[in-house]
Amino acid sequence: MASQDQTKSVHHHSSLQKKIKLKQERRQHNVSFVMMILLTIVAFAAIASDAISNKVAILFILVLAGVQVFFQLYVWMHLGNKGHEFPMWGIASGLLIAVITVGTLMGLIW
Repeated sequence: MASQDQTKSVHHHSSLQKKIKLKQERRQHNVSFVMMILLTIVAFAAIASDAISNKVAILFILVLAGVQVFFQLYVWMHLGNKGHEFPMWGIASGLLIAVITVGTLMGLIW
């Protein structure tokens, strides 16, 4: 009997931990979603108002896009979790190839 009670207690504790983790992930997703919407509104407002010059606007939009990529990869695609090293290597190598390709093409055209 005591063994069954211990098993139920362990199962209940495990179930409670899963619910807490799910609630935390849901909260992260909601905060990330709101942040992405706010970043989009800020980017649109900055460009629509002509408050900044064109050169600064390009840099500003690229920075905001980089922040949104971070939110997408680490929060929505869970790449910050354990066990996602292989997809991270794939993304990193793809980015490296893209940067090399764009740099090479720019060098050829320029």
